[in-house]
Amino acid sequence: MNNTEQNSLHIPSCLLCQHNEFKIISKVDSKSSAKLLIGLCEHCGLIQQILPPTNDELTDYYSQNYRVDYKQSYSPKPKHVYRASKTAKKRINFLHESNITFGSLLDVGAGGGEFTYLAQKNGFKSTGIEPNIGYSKYAKNEYNCNIITSGLDDITGKYDLITIFHVLEHLSNPIKSLEKLYSLLKEDGVLFVEVPSIETNDASPHSIFFKAHLFYFSEATLISVASQYFDVIKVDTSSNLKILFRVKKIASKLELPLSLSIEVTKKRMIKKGWLEYLFKGNGLIKPLKKIVQLFKENKIKNLSGKQIVDGFFKDEII
Repeated sequence: MNNTEQNSLHIPSCLLCQHNEFKIISKVDSKSSAKLLIGLCEHCGLIQQILPPTNDELTDYYSQNYRVDYKQSYSPKPKHVYRASKTAKKRINFLHESNITFGSLLDVGAGGGEFTYLAQKNGFKSTGIEPNIGYSKYAKNEYNCNIITSGLDDITGKYDLITIFHVLEHLSNPIKSLEKLYSLLKEDGVLFVEVPSIETNDASPHSIFFKAHLFYFSEATLISVASQYFDVIKVDTSSNLKILFRVKKIASKLELPLSLSIEVTKKRMIKKGWLEYLFKGNGLIKPLKKIVQLFKENKIKNLSGKQIVDGFFKDEII
């Protein structure tokens, strides 16, 4: 995108590097088919919405409409609880494998509360925050756990561990949000981030770019966005991108991705497509996996949310 086009559209600069030269890689929302400009910054490789919504629009959307748009429900159905509990169990295992087994925990974007509740049962002192009214109310009523209906800005206190799963890509300024998380962590505190990986090969080309995601991270750009406040402990790039960070003793300057990492991301965007997804990303067997999933979800459709999560805690549900 040249400067003339950018000025006519009043396109903001890249969040990460402040340059304003983008390569447009998508123009359509994959879920609604509405117009949606997605650009790859030519200088740092961060992929982002070119004309994102305002903060007020985001606040209204996530408090009222997001869960209905993408879950078709104002509060979780049993199948949603089952999927969230299965994922929560894997995240708890990831923490245990990293020798993180106790402490005060803040779960940012707690959804229906499954991870917050399961973490509490596994020895953490858990608090969750969730801006969506329906989901946060469900979590409080179903699990009797400490879920606050709020965004991140109003949260105070100090925590040993903060988890933020599939939230950072929705926020208008991830760098400022990470600064806030830094302020909420104790000395030597740990941050556990999970986001969709833009470089994965197992995402359907029909489900990549949509209005709810303002940013699309690679390993390099996520580490860069966090680099002022956090050092990397552990990275897992299988499917979604998981990174454990530790608080820096002293905040430093932001470190941009290396040029080699930027070129890797650019090449990945060229290679992404149906052939790669079907044959390297196991797209061909996903319909079979979906049938198995539906069969398992049918078995728990009459259980309460608490029964489902407790079943995962006791290893009685898979």
